[in-house]
Amino acid sequence: MATPSLGEDTAKAVLRQVEFYFGDSNLPKDDFLKTKINESEDDMVSLALICSFSKMRGHLNLTEVKKADDVPDCTLKVVAQTLRTSSSLKVSEDGKKVGRSTKLLEPEELIEQLDSRTIAASPLELNVQREALEAFFGQYAKVNSVRLPHHVVQRMYFCGTALIEFSAAEDAQTVLAQSLVFGGAELELKPKKDFDVIREKEVEEFERNRSITTSNSSNAEEKYPKGLLVAFKLKSASAGDSAEQNGSDEKKTAENENDKEKVDDKHGSPIDKVVEKENKSSISIYKDDMNVVLREDLKDVFEKFGTVKYVDFRIREDKGYIRFEQPEAAQKAHAASASAKGGLVVKNFIANVEPVTGVAESEYWSLLRDNQGKQRVGNHFHWRGGKINRGGKRGRDGENGSPRGRPNEAKRARAA
Repeated sequence: MATPSLGEDTAKAVLRQVEFYFGDSNLPKDDFLKTKINESEDDMVSLALICSFSKMRGHLNLTEVKKADDVPDCTLKVVAQTLRTSSSLKVSEDGKKVGRSTKLLEPEELIEQLDSRTIAASPLELNVQREALEAFFGQYAKVNSVRLPHHVVQRMYFCGTALIEFSAAEDAQTVLAQSLVFGGAELELKPKKDFDVIREKEVEEFERNRSITTSNSSNAEEKYPKGLLVAFKLKSASAGDSAEQNGSDEKKTAENENDKEKVDDKHGSPIDKVVEKENKSSISIYKDDMNVVLREDLKDVFEKFGTVKYVDFRIREDKGYIRFEQPEAAQKAHAASASAKGGLVVKNFIANVEPVTGVAESEYWSLLRDNQGKQRVGNHFHWRGGKINRGGKRGRDGENGSPRGRPNEAKRARAA
């Protein structure tokens, strides 16, 4: 009888996922996985545990699996068979354990090697999908990982530059020499070390501005109210797994693939960026649709913490802002989100809530007032290099004079 196997696409996804878990870019920062390896006599980890991580459960369609013991033996066999084809992984004879085929290098040497085979690519849309970048750069060389760093100021948002790690430094150099167009925009490619220099300057500028803001706090308080804003980001509830479900602390597991550098979920944003004005008809249409979040739904959730002055959000977007009447309400909302499993439940989504403070808070109110006190600000400004893309006096959709500020528009026009 022939041994069952994974489909071609599933096998590729599984192989790449496990190679990432044990790869140079993830393992040094993955305390949970490193602890499991150190506890093992043979530097290997239970394959069932790896298969219980939510990304792996998604690839393997293990919807009923909650912990490692629930993974079927037949699944372990086909996964082990797939992983044996990897040159960077080793699988035990019984197929129940998996690990790296080589030892990790010393930190300094490891960082040097990682940097040599990693490039920075920009400009990219703020809602770019990691899978799309993997597929695009995979045409030119084997991609080990794609990271989407946070913006220095607004850490809930992608900064617009992706870090692409290839399997060899030679591959990185080959791609750097290419003239590539992605999403209609010509890409600017540079070595990661160059990106790090720019990043360091942005961080220094941010810290300097924050210091100035702090020193002038008495004046700042007169310019705008403080502590009333929270930012939220929506994620499909089905994509979020609690630590109990995974049988481990997900904040420390390989499940958090580079969460310090990541903005979007591995499976992508749960909501398409469709600009649709939320009017009476849309409210009546989507009121009972659990897969579409309305301002009214958000208001119902957040008014549990205090009076909501304004919900800065558009239907089918995946992030926005809540403006409360009192700072205490904002604090309660953030505390409730932090204590809940992943965030606050809004229909079929989980809202992760963060306070908006310092420079980001000042910029929000400044932009709001620059638009003559109009209500809509929200996702209509994006940060690049510490600056706000304001557009013209009126936005592309003309609503409330809000600047649309979509990245890449100018370059796309030139490319056409």
